[in-house]
Amino acid sequence: MAHFNHNKIISDIKELIKLLKKYQFESRNSIELFRLDNIIGKSREVFYTYNSEDIVFNVTTSGMDVKPTVEKISVTLNTKYTLVKVMSKTSDIFEEYNWNIYIKGYPGIDDSPEEFSNLFCWHLDRELNTDGNYSHPYYHFHAGGNHIHDRELGNLLMISSPRIPHPPMDIFISIHFIITNFFSTKDFPEQKKILADDNYISIIQRAQKRVLDPYFSTISGTTHTNFTPHNLFPLLYDK
Repeated sequence: MAHFNHNKIISDIKELIKLLKKYQFESRNSIELFRLDNIIGKSREVFYTYNSEDIVFNVTTSGMDVKPTVEKISVTLNTKYTLVKVMSKTSDIFEEYNWNIYIKGYPGIDDSPEEFSNLFCWHLDRELNTDGNYSHPYYHFHAGGNHIHDRELGNLLMISSPRIPHPPMDIFISIHFIITNFFSTKDFPEQKKILADDNYISIIQRAQKRVLDPYFSTISGTTHTNFTPHNLFPLLYDK
């Protein structure tokens, strides 16, 4: 049960920073690692709160299908969550939870963040009241969100549905999500190297045991204090 230990989580954050440096994510200006360092410092003050504000990943769009055409995107990760003091695989380990990514596209590879950019957002939300007027999974992905409500959308239409069921992600799974979805192996060969690193794999597997195993085992029928198959996936009829 070491993966449910808060000290181990801090240790894994330190090891993840070393690995991201080893595989040149910092030297190639692909991630601002000092913001991960900040989590460690803040965790000493509020031991169970993990606040990763504005961790920016810069990637090229080579190989992506992007409209309108841009050469570079920045993916900004904002997570703030508080873990329960005693974590368990039979209860939700998050006491509070907030997760957002903001995606900006720049016409030029050297454009600065202050220049005009195209924008899109994803929000990973938790909703305790799952029986509303529309399908509302306990944890769900939601395109858009408050960050773009007041922006000019052109011909795009933004609505509150559908909310797509998705398990929560902690800081480790969030970074793994961004590395695997936004970094091209063609332009960033270090992506494949870090994904094959045994230490990296161990860090992600520990995070998956904490966060993902309870989520998916509940859907398959395991009793859970907070999750039920229906509130995780409302389209599923309970047996």
